Amino acid sequence: PVPTISWRRADGKQIPRKARRHRSSGLLEIPNFQQEDAGLYECVAENVRGKNVARGQLTFYAQPSWTQRISDVHVAIEERVSWECRASGRPKPSYRWLKDGEPLLPQGRVQLEQGSLTIPNVSLSDAGMYQCVAENRHGVIFASAELSVIGEFP
Repeated sequence: PVPTISWRRADGKQIPRKARRHRSSGLLEIPNFQQEDAGLYECVAENVRGKNVARGQLTFYAQPSWTQRISDVHVAIEERVSWECRASGRPKPSYRWLKDGEPLLPQGRVQLEQGSLTIPNVSLSDAGMYQCVAENRHGVIFASAELSVIGEFP
């Protein structure tokens, strides 16, 4: 006999209200799929002769998008500069920094940690255009800011 088909989440959570079940085809459709919809789903086919269960893991992926950007800074020599950029994404984005288009490495006075850049004692040579780059396997985004250093004048 033709089985009845039902859907459930194996993790015990409710199937999203926005989900549509197509009884005739056994299709489960989840429009506007979001992180909270991810999980292990089970399709159950059952009739008087028995029951069969198929499982499928739905995973949410997203390219990075900025939640905090960097902005231009004007400082005097020997002041401290601290920038922080943050991005959401799935998997979690990694960060790197550029200065005037070239990779910036943590060295000497320049401290880099994830989306943070700190120069505790700015010099004239630190002036330039900086970029924070956030990336995962689904995309790359850039945020730019200029560091202007005001020198001492007689």
